[in-house]
Amino acid sequence: MIEFIKKIDKNFFNSFLYLTKRKFTRWFELNKITDLPENINEDFNLSTRYDFFKIAQSYLQTNRLNGTYCEFGCHTGSTFKMALRTIGLPFKPNKINRFYAFDSFEGMPEPEGIDKQKIWEKGLNTTSIEDFKKIFKKDLHRMKIVKGFYNEVLKDYKLESGDKIAIAYIDCDYYSSTSDCLNFIDNKLLHGSLIVFDDWNCYYGDPKRGQRLAFDKFKQKKVDQYEFIDFFDIKSGGKSFIVLEKNKIGSEEL
Repeated sequence: MIEFIKKIDKNFFNSFLYLTKRKFTRWFELNKITDLPENINEDFNLSTRYDFFKIAQSYLQTNRLNGTYCEFGCHTGSTFKMALRTIGLPFKPNKINRFYAFDSFEGMPEPEGIDKQKIWEKGLNTTSIEDFKKIFKKDLHRMKIVKGFYNEVLKDYKLESGDKIAIAYIDCDYYSSTSDCLNFIDNKLLHGSLIVFDDWNCYYGDPKRGQRLAFDKFKQKKVDQYEFIDFFDIKSGGKSFIVLEKNKIGSEEL
């Protein structure tokens, strides 16, 4: 009986050590990741975007979709923080291991033609690359920061070898900039990738302007390759889509 009690005590102690170690490891890993934006629950624009990222993580996890996260238009990094604290968390069955931040870090370019709108002007939404790096100092080891205006830098930029995009978060407002981003992510997407437009309802929701026009033209160009499925409407004015490769639709070999 004494030996039996000792065995139970030993098993209990080992289990306690295992659970304590696991809890500490998770706490330690979480504290190595950039914090969420302040007041996220009180700010409508932040909270609705955060809702998207939580749902996106569930989708990626359910489908075991691995890949990278690419964000176009980062500014102070609010949505980038959300990505790191949802799809970038450790101990998930799917892996999003690399995060790309594309931004001019000089603010918005001068709006021209159909990109003109009351609120946009040259230099708006500027965060320097130095300040951006300070914000994300905990996560720089798994980030790629790409500085430059999209019509210049995206032409020749290459993702790391083997990287495919699980989520492309496009937050650059203009039709011209969004078109540059869509052309860049073409052929870098996975069957099941998400494309997210943060500014879907800018320009009064006009289908002939802004992100709506850029996406419509992209769909027409890729009509034989991709099918796009509505995914989630972000209440602050964004919209997301699932990308399906047409030659894989209905296939069990995935």
